[in-house]
Amino acid sequence: MNNPYLLKSKLKENEEELASYLRDMNIWNEQMKRKEHPRLVKNFNENKKPKTNHSKSGVNKISSWDYSAWDKFDVDKACEEVDLQNKLEKNESDGSNDDCLNNTVQSKLSEALYEKILGNASVQKQKWSEAILRYTRAIDYYDKDPVFYANRALCYLKTNEFKLAVNDCSSSLKLDSTYVKSYQRRCAAYMALGKYNEAKKDLKEILKLEPNNKQAKLDIEFVNNKIKQDTMQINSDITFLKTKTINNLQDKSTNSNILCQDVEKSVKCEIPKWPSRVACKQINSKPKPPHLRSKKPFYLPKIKDVQVDQEELDTMNLLQTTLKEVCEKNKKDQFITNKVTIITDTDQIEKKPFIPIPSPPQTYVQLKQDWAYLQKDSKLLFKYLKQIPGRRLPLIVRNSMDNDLFVDILKILKLEFVQNGHDIIDYLIGISELPRLQMLVMFCSDSEVLCIQELLHHVSKFVSKSVFKNLKNSFGV
Repeated sequence: MNNPYLLKSKLKENEEELASYLRDMNIWNEQMKRKEHPRLVKNFNENKKPKTNHSKSGVNKISSWDYSAWDKFDVDKACEEVDLQNKLEKNESDGSNDDCLNNTVQSKLSEALYEKILGNASVQKQKWSEAILRYTRAIDYYDKDPVFYANRALCYLKTNEFKLAVNDCSSSLKLDSTYVKSYQRRCAAYMALGKYNEAKKDLKEILKLEPNNKQAKLDIEFVNNKIKQDTMQINSDITFLKTKTINNLQDKSTNSNILCQDVEKSVKCEIPKWPSRVACKQINSKPKPPHLRSKKPFYLPKIKDVQVDQEELDTMNLLQTTLKEVCEKNKKDQFITNKVTIITDTDQIEKKPFIPIPSPPQTYVQLKQDWAYLQKDSKLLFKYLKQIPGRRLPLIVRNSMDNDLFVDILKILKLEFVQNGHDIIDYLIGISELPRLQMLVMFCSDSEVLCIQELLHHVSKFVSKSVFKNLKNSFGV
């Protein structure tokens, strides 16, 4: 304390705090004078009335043997006097209770205002947590002042606790619906939470109370622009989802047509060429699809023991030998047809339906949906991944990359990009900048780690040693 400059600055701070405390006390006194009705304050000794013994004063005691006096005694009048005395004693006790209640309320209010002053001082020093504690104590002492809630809402705004700020502003406006600061702070909290429609309602209330508020006019223009942007974004998302569902339905319909054709092909069965026999009727089966076939059980014929002649046995043996001959012939025919189909399969390639490649994604959700949509065809995935710049992958994925998608991208880079002679340096640099790369590599299998090593070996021919070293360190293989 030898430095006079420090001493002077501390004295000045103390003087300012004392002046602000006295100013707040004067404001509070004026508010109390306006709110409360004026009452004449008297001293405790003047208010206190002396106890009167009605039984002794004004009433003479009647002796027990004076029967003539007892005849003249008015019982109803004596009862009325006793009732009046009880009422007076009750009023005196009620008055003393009211004074006690008023004293307790005033003491709590003074304590609440003292806590508010301390909270204001900590707000000036930007000690927001301490200010919140002071304002909560003030609300505990006296919870009917809207200023306490509004001040605590300001502190919550500064500490980014926007939902608590909204709650405090709402409770402040319940106590005083014309308090502009509460509307302003609740509007700021709604804007931070992205609830622009609610913020617009609060700004309209501010302009009703203060039509010349310039800040409210600027804020309402900003909020209107934000609402328009949100509606446009929602409409674009809806159109994107509609087009995607239509494409999915078309794909499903094409797949169902292909399946129906396959079923019809499988249903068509070749009728074997049985040898013609005398007095034998040939029965041919009728080809039917599975949904038109009968579900009834087969007919079980009744078998009886019959004596067979030699001629019939000979015919049975003949039939068995012919069946064997036919089966052997069919096996030979199948062997020949298999050779023919191997040659003709390359010529008769089924035409695949045209699948449109989606546009480059902006978010991880779009990338994941498009990847699942094209996952059956590696060439389509190659074309889709080719139109995404490799260094943009960390911006699209951020912290959301899962292991399956990571492995699929590496496989496409190896199978399609490397074989077709395309550059994969940007893609590997982009993947190396992912925040959770070490964890993704840790969950990879041995074959997948070998795939990463092959990709790095391929890249090492085209990049400098420092870049290759950074890539190897980031992948950790």
